[in-house]
Amino acid sequence: MDIEKMRKWLEITNEYRESNFWSSVLKQKQPEEFFREVSFNPKFDLYQNDYYNFIIFEIPGVNQEDISLSLISNTHLKINGSIKPVLPFEMEMKRERVYGDFERVIDLPEPTQAHLIHLQINNGLLHLSYPRNKC
Repeated sequence: MDIEKMRKWLEITNEYRESNFWSSVLKQKQPEEFFREVSFNPKFDLYQNDYYNFIIFEIPGVNQEDISLSLISNTHLKINGSIKPVLPFEMEMKRERVYGDFERVIDLPEPTQAHLIHLQINNGLLHLSYPRNKC
């Protein structure tokens, strides 16, 4: 998207309107912010050593009681939860962070069972580990 073309178009439309509607909108928000994704999709990394598979999710501001993990199958893990604002929305002047419910399903590198998964939350990271399958 060419921002300069959009600005030019807005200047032209404002010449034919009695109000400065678009200019006031753009003073509050940059054009690229209108098209930005507003949902949260937690990022993750996969690791493994000879004995374990490790998954590390980035979930800043999420408490353990606000997330849920479930195995959809022995090779698909679903994480869902909710990110709650620290302060009330009425106090908001500008927001870049995303709040609300989220859900993500990932493919596991190796099959597992729910009782084998160990998890821990530390500094906004959710650490999961489970034993590797010995063939």
